[in-house]
Parts: sequence; structure tokens; C-alpha cells
Amino acid sequence: MEQCRAARAMLGWSQTTLAEAANVSRQTIADFERGAHMPIANNLASITAAFEQAGITLIHAEGGAVGVLFKKAK
Repeated sequence: MEQCRAARAMLGWSQTTLAEAANVSRQTIADFERGAHMPIANNLASITAAFEQAGITLIHAEGGAVGVLFKKAK
């Protein structure tokens, strides 16, 4: 949830922009970000792939630490 908001902020994307890039509904993004529900596996994979294509790596470390790495395209 927090990673999704952080990644969108790094990219300057709205929920609508992410939804279009991931081919999911904006409501799916909104519900996920506010913690209402976890998207189904294929939607979550599509969201992650959209971020990765834009240069974002979602980091999951031991102990529950999470982060976002942004590598701008050259």
C-alpha cells in the first residue's frame, strides 16, 4: 500500500495513470492504497510490472522493511 503511493509519487503518476498503465480499474488502485483489500494476484502482478517498466523496483527486506527504488531511464 505505502509502496504503491510512494512509487506513484516518485513517478508523478495519479491513480488513474497507474490504473491505465497496469490495465486495472482506478478503484482497484484506490482500494489497495487505502488498505480496503489486496488486489487479486494477476492485478497485483500487473501493477508491479507497470512500475518496473517505468523504472521502479519495489523492495521487500527481512524484518518487514519495504522501500521503493527509482532508476530513471537514460
